[in-house]
Amino acid sequence: MNDLVLRVRAGLLHLAVLCLAVAALPAVAHNPAQPNAVRPVPMALQVRGELPPRADTTDLKFGDFFKRPIGPRGLEPTALLRSLDGQHVRIVGYMVRQDSTLGVTGLLVLAPLPVTMGEEDESFADDLPASAIYVHLVEAQRAQRLPHMPGLMALTGTLQLGAAAEPDGRRSMVRLLLDDTVSREFEPPASANRPSFSAFLERLNEPTR
Repeated sequence: MNDLVLRVRAGLLHLAVLCLAVAALPAVAHNPAQPNAVRPVPMALQVRGELPPRADTTDLKFGDFFKRPIGPRGLEPTALLRSLDGQHVRIVGYMVRQDSTLGVTGLLVLAPLPVTMGEEDESFADDLPASAIYVHLVEAQRAQRLPHMPGLMALTGTLQLGAAAEPDGRRSMVRLLLDDTVSREFEPPASANRPSFSAFLERLNEPTR
């Protein structure tokens, strides 16, 4: 009987190895805890053409942030930007890739064009477009670490102006506080929360009671 049990267990173990090895591939690719992890832009946030207008939302463009040309006072917010402080807006841009801030959670930076910030970049502010905007997830997701998501995304939320300290140690002038429904789109896929393969093997090899 013991020999039969051992052979059955060995067969199940072999089958589990094959199945979980394949099933674990998406989890490795999208696991936000992995350094330099990459995940596609959530379907609901992808931009595939001109976005339809929304009656309750103002479309804000990066070119609307600051007055042009830049005067002796430096960057000055436009009248439009100031008027939208505290209002519901939608903005389209690219998530900035920040390899040097892997420990930062609950936020991303959106820019008008793709930008990669590596460990060698000593001055984040010097390389980042002036119109980049800090985007904050809702309170319940403040501990969530986001993988990089390349591609255009459309985000909606409440615009907030004024100097503020950010979790990455820098200061922002323009922020977007995401709508709850939009923020939830950044939650990791179910595969990222799947138990590890090693944990499964440990449970499989537990003595039979």
